[in-house]
Amino acid sequence: MKRQKTLVAVISVVLFLAALLLGANTVFSVSRIEIAYGVSSAQAQKDSLALQHALEERYVGENIFFVKDEEVISTFDGYPYLSVTGFEKKYPDRLVLSVEEKPEIYAAAVEENGGTVYYMLSADGDILRKAQENVNNVDGGENFLLEGLTYSAENGFASDENFELVLSVCKQLDAMAGGVRTCLSSLRLEVGAVSTEMIVQTLEGVTLQIGNPATLTEEKITAGMEMYLSLDAQSKLIGYISVRDNRVDGGIITAYSRTGS
Repeated sequence: MKRQKTLVAVISVVLFLAALLLGANTVFSVSRIEIAYGVSSAQAQKDSLALQHALEERYVGENIFFVKDEEVISTFDGYPYLSVTGFEKKYPDRLVLSVEEKPEIYAAAVEENGGTVYYMLSADGDILRKAQENVNNVDGGENFLLEGLTYSAENGFASDENFELVLSVCKQLDAMAGGVRTCLSSLRLEVGAVSTEMIVQTLEGVTLQIGNPATLTEEKITAGMEMYLSLDAQSKLIGYISVRDNRVDGGIITAYSRTGS
């Protein structure tokens, strides 16, 4: 009799815990995924809908305590135009995310199969899409053109040892110009057997020639852009701004000429 009472007590405790666990699992099951979007292009809007569906398929009904932040964020890997800027678990049953679009800034020109294709890049150098023409997906204008980079199917532009240098220069140009697309049109990297040069073309017409850009990079871009921004409207229409190494004191020499160096 005593054993029966003990067994009944144990079974009661087990049932109670099971009911408690079931109830807790129901209370803490994800029922909603709320996403605040900041997107404008048609592709990003399409990706937003697909992302919402993918997250709901995966996590609605899942115990919120078992939802891993890194797994949620990894879902964005399949949507290159979207970037998660915030993620929070709102107990007991909501996942809340903030999502922004990665805008197209650069168009890297690459020769493929006898023709030119363009890889549209974000400000951080992420490949967003491949296109036959250099046309921005939001405003229809041209993205800032990058020429002279090497692309491989296996490693993208990471296979080019100069890619990080070009990207850092682009970011500095963007900051100094108040948006690289506002007054600049292209950057061409020319790698020679003896020297390397960057050619930055402005929309007005004047050209910046940056010699040996891997050395004193920030100083050279600053000097070149400051001279460009200081030119009067007429001078910006033609000519060259040359930024070179000063072999005498180890500094740099910046000069403007109408005929080039």
